[in-house]
Amino acid sequence: MARIQTLTLLLASVLPCLGRSGYSQHPLRQSAIEARTNSPFTDDFGTFVDSVLSDFKVPGLSVAVVDRNHTFSHGYGFATLPDVKATPETLWFGASTTKAFVAATLSQFIQNKSYPALAEDGWGTPIASIIPDDFVLADDWATKHSTLDDAVCHRTGLPRHDYTWQYTTNGSHTPIRDVVRSLRHLPLTAEPRTVHQYNNLMYMVLSHVIETLTKKPLQTTFRELIWGPLKMNSTFLDVAEAKASPHHLATGYHWNQTSQSYGAIVHDTLQESGAAGIITNVLDHAKWMRSLLTRTGPLSSDTHDDIRRPRIISAEPASGTDYRLYGLGWDRTVFHGEPLYRHIGEALSFGTTLYWLPKRNYGVVAMANVYKQGNIAGEVVVRRLVEDAMGIPDKDRFDRAKAGKELLETLDGEFAKAPEDVYGKLPQKTVPPPVALSKLEGEYFDAGYGRLVFKLSGNNGSQVLIAERPETVYQYNVRLQHVSANDWVAFFESRIGSRLPAQYFGAHFKTDNSTVSALDINFVTGQTGTKNYNVTFNKIA
Repeated sequence: MARIQTLTLLLASVLPCLGRSGYSQHPLRQSAIEARTNSPFTDDFGTFVDSVLSDFKVPGLSVAVVDRNHTFSHGYGFATLPDVKATPETLWFGASTTKAFVAATLSQFIQNKSYPALAEDGWGTPIASIIPDDFVLADDWATKHSTLDDAVCHRTGLPRHDYTWQYTTNGSHTPIRDVVRSLRHLPLTAEPRTVHQYNNLMYMVLSHVIETLTKKPLQTTFRELIWGPLKMNSTFLDVAEAKASPHHLATGYHWNQTSQSYGAIVHDTLQESGAAGIITNVLDHAKWMRSLLTRTGPLSSDTHDDIRRPRIISAEPASGTDYRLYGLGWDRTVFHGEPLYRHIGEALSFGTTLYWLPKRNYGVVAMANVYKQGNIAGEVVVRRLVEDAMGIPDKDRFDRAKAGKELLETLDGEFAKAPEDVYGKLPQKTVPPPVALSKLEGEYFDAGYGRLVFKLSGNNGSQVLIAERPETVYQYNVRLQHVSANDWVAFFESRIGSRLPAQYFGAHFKTDNSTVSALDINFVTGQTGTKNYNVTFNKIA
């Protein structure tokens, strides 16, 4: 089975963490739940963060702590190389931390009975009753019965399907409505309401629902309902507005292991709406956390109750945490005996980690400018701060840094064993394709996954077929490597240097004599309780 490097849940499954990684430990804090009046960002802590950034090849990171009535913040490293330093005011792409605002907005509408369409059934309102022409799934029952609650906690039966997420169509930005309408072509991999399957596209659906109800752009609603009242004046859903801000917008990077250097990844136009579109800084995130911790601000008491109410089990106990339960854009678990709400954000070249603990009115957010390594480094830093505040002895802390390095080593080596992983024992003698490689070139199409235009690349001894997908959110290529006869491995990999995506699947050409009719790609979900699925790309040119 092809190993699945899921785009969000890999890092969300908290691996063994801080305590034995070789980093010097900060003096333990008192175990009693007391507010600090002194900043945790000491010189010693700065040395620790600098070593984490160096080890994980992360240019910069900003972090903020909410501790009762106090907010502390600091920046480390660089927001833009070579010399623009990261500060608390630096703007970063926050990716999936956007989802909590979508969920909170809908909850406020429901609790306040703001719209007749939601008044009777609330979260149980069928999505199709609000956007009937646009919300159609491959299964009739799922179309009619999928509710707002199902979508918000990722239990609709749809897997990620992130490779279908198209950003541009014929050079123009793909409207949210068109993204929603594409769902009718995508297979379900589980019965609705049985399994948690993280799904970005469903938050595009919920964004469309909000815009349909309010008849306003999503950003306007966020600003009126939450951002404005909380004075989150450095938070945006629009890249152009963020770049016009007086605060610097960080540059995203990838680390090139071969050249031992950073490469910039520019997000000039990428806007992912309510699924992952937020651009903000740690100071604004701290204002949001404080509102959640103190149950104050523009949201009602009922909405705050709703935000803390979990809906579905999202992960098994792991690495010092209990079962993870997903609710309104937050994972809820138990960490060292206390309730913890958390979420991460992963973009092509950014990572955000956010923890808040209601019992002690304490929260931490870290934002960095490399995908994957930035999330690992951020979690190492966040856990250090949280466990220091909780007074957790070194011996009871998990080594997140060590586990993160092991994870990166595993990911770096996975592609090398892909053929054996997909097909098992390979034939001693490779059978060549039954048709000339030139006949495999051309355009293939699936209504859900779109166009793949394959072209030969490489020399005669090691030719591969490559299809570029610059129009998609994840900016990926599909690279086909021959195994034997009509069997291939399809590598989904970044075309701009990011670690996202990095997956592989079995692929099979359908041929008849000298004619090529289609390409099957066998997608593996890698999740208990779900089934794998096949996508057939018919050759059209």
